[in-house]
Amino acid sequence: MGMGMGMGMMNGPQFQGPQNVQPQDKGKGTMIELDDEHWEEQFKQIDLQGREIDEALAGEAELDQMDRSVLESETNEFGDFESIWKGIQAETAAARELADEESLANRVWGHGGEDDGWGDFDGLRTHSEPVFRDPNLGEYMFEEDNIFREIGNPFEEGIRIMHEGGNLSLAALAFEAAVQKDPQHIEAWSQLGSAQAQNEKETPAIRALEQAMKSDPNNLTALMGLAVSYTNEGYDSTAYRTLERWLSIKYPSTIAPADLSSQAEVGFTDRHLLHEKVTNLFIRAAQLSPDGEHMDPDVQVGLGVLFYGAEEYDKAVDCFSAALASTESGTTNQREQVHLLWNRLGATLANSGRSEEAIAAYEKALTLRTNFVRARYNLGVSCINIGCYEEAASHLLGALAMHKVVENEGREKARDILGGGGDVSEAELERMIAQNQSTNLYDTLRRVFNQMGRRDLAEKVVVGMDVGGFREDFDF
Repeated sequence: MGMGMGMGMMNGPQFQGPQNVQPQDKGKGTMIELDDEHWEEQFKQIDLQGREIDEALAGEAELDQMDRSVLESETNEFGDFESIWKGIQAETAAARELADEESLANRVWGHGGEDDGWGDFDGLRTHSEPVFRDPNLGEYMFEEDNIFREIGNPFEEGIRIMHEGGNLSLAALAFEAAVQKDPQHIEAWSQLGSAQAQNEKETPAIRALEQAMKSDPNNLTALMGLAVSYTNEGYDSTAYRTLERWLSIKYPSTIAPADLSSQAEVGFTDRHLLHEKVTNLFIRAAQLSPDGEHMDPDVQVGLGVLFYGAEEYDKAVDCFSAALASTESGTTNQREQVHLLWNRLGATLANSGRSEEAIAAYEKALTLRTNFVRARYNLGVSCINIGCYEEAASHLLGALAMHKVVENEGREKARDILGGGGDVSEAELERMIAQNQSTNLYDTLRRVFNQMGRRDLAEKVVVGMDVGGFREDFDF
């Protein structure tokens, strides 16, 4: 465009004849014949036209220079199309990295590691697009080498480990051995799903709980666990239908099994209508239960999950608080489950912008289960959300140090279970303890150090690092 315009203006003065040439093309140059009487006036006219031509030429020269500058900048920065594309990709990657760093400090749920969202509620909430299809994760995948297979009653060992707050990887191995001995052991499948979920491994948790459902389609514990895990993985529609099914079993007066929603794939509008339908059904079920401290805690948890999915966090806080306050018997308020309720309450408080209250809830969960690494992780995340990065780093380092303690305890338990463990090598024990661990603590700690401007510390954060090396800078 600039080249064409410049060429046209350079041809401005047109020589059409020796005398009385008329102006043409609105301002393009003309030739004026001078005479003695009017020469001064005519000279001024020629001078004026000359100035107009000079100004036009100067403008076109500026446009040409701009064209050349654009061309040069494109060539110098990127060279060719391939370089341009690489530049775009680099900018996009940088923007995503920045967004990840900012989101960690600004959001309050889900986490961007192996699983996003709840699990037992993680303290960060991701706002990714919901998945409208049902999960198809396949059969449960067992560990190939499991020395718990040699134990007479691995299920009892798994229960003992869970009740004593032991290593979740060991508990999962024990329950795996139990279901391999008896594939119809419904409680072992349910406990396996619970152990994996608490260990921040939602995919194997879902596989185990779905296996429990194959043996017992009316298992309320497995259904509620699946609803939470589906929510965690973004399978919202599946989670809502799972809660609806749970309700039809425990409160058939609210909805008959024949009236359950279809499993067909749904879109956004259908998903919204399904959520509204199931929420109203749970409200009706809550109204059937006595008021006050005797309300059904499981109904309150179901409502909490639904309100949480709709980002109605204040209502979800009320539901989880009611479940904790209830003295009525329920799966969710059993002694071994209460720490999970406190953790869920904390995550919901954090999402509603009440980070200080969330911290108190996480600390309550930790008093009930001192080795509850996920609650410690969430505690660090809440500190991030209020800008207390040093405190966040201390909590995350404390969680990692606690993980090491759990590993050491796990080794001793493994030796005890195996009758002294004289024939078990350190490498074998390490493999047993280390499997199923999450890298979320390491990833989050690295980001915190970056937020603090301590890239020197961030570079030291690797899986298996010596946590004690950070004690000079942090109190944990």
